[in-house]
Formats: sequence, structure tokens, C-alpha cells
Amino acid sequence: MVAASMIKLMVISLSIFWIISFTVGRVFIFYEAYTSVLRVHKEESWLRVQCADPNFYTNMRQHTDLCANVQRNFERIPFLVGLNAVADTAHLCGRYSCADTVIYLSRGGWPVLVTVALSCLFAPMLLMRVARMLVSDHSSSGYYAGQLPMSKMA
Repeated sequence: MVAASMIKLMVISLSIFWIISFTVGRVFIFYEAYTSVLRVHKEESWLRVQCADPNFYTNMRQHTDLCANVQRNFERIPFLVGLNAVADTAHLCGRYSCADTVIYLSRGGWPVLVTVALSCLFAPMLLMRVARMLVSDHSSSGYYAGQLPMSKMA
């Protein structure tokens, strides 16, 4: 019974941690791609105005592809570029594929693998003990009893 509840607590804790870290990772990748496109727009705004001038364009005969690249960059919508970056890096283990993550961890040797396994195993137990201590400290001091509406009437 206790082992089943500990496994359930461990699975729930790891699932919540994975969901939060996955979401934060996706938001960060979106932010990186979005700000990168905005930075390129800002840096190339002067060059875009210059490429619209026929004299500048004729002087740049050998580098007409530069003006075409600038125009192509300005046609990119930053929001869609950010969503594309998120879709391109959508791996269950974060920014890299799960196989790459396991390979990366295994290169650290058995101490890294044992540490990760032990932290995954004992983190829920440690969190549960901390939660019990916090609740027992408040319940023994009468903190929660003093918060009840009827306790003030006695």
C-alpha cells in the first residue's frame, strides 16, 4: 500500500515537473526565434530603405541578392517563425531528442546515471516529509484552528 502510493506520488511529481519544464522550454524557443526575427528586421531596416532607391540598387549590381535577402527577411512574420522553431524542436525530452539526452547523460558515466535515478526515486519522499513537517508544525501550534471562523466565538 505504501509502495503503491509512493510510486503514484513519484509518477505524479515527475509528470508535473516534465509538463512544466516542457512548457517553459517551448516558450523559450519561441521567444528566441521571435526576438531573432525582430532583431534582423531592426538591423536591416536601413538597408531595405536603401534598396528601394534605384540609384543604390544599380550601384549594387554585383550584390543584388543582398537586397532580395533583405526583402525576403522583411516578409517573414515573426510570430510564424517562432511557431515554426517550436515545431522544429518539439522533442519530448526538451530541446534535444530523448536519445541524444540519454547519450549525453551516459557520457557522464555511472555516477551521473545513479544520481539522476536516485533523485527521481527519492525526491517525492523528501517532498512528502517536508510537507508533513510544515503541516504538523502549523497544526501543533494551533495555527489552522485559529483561522477557523467558529474558533473566535469560544
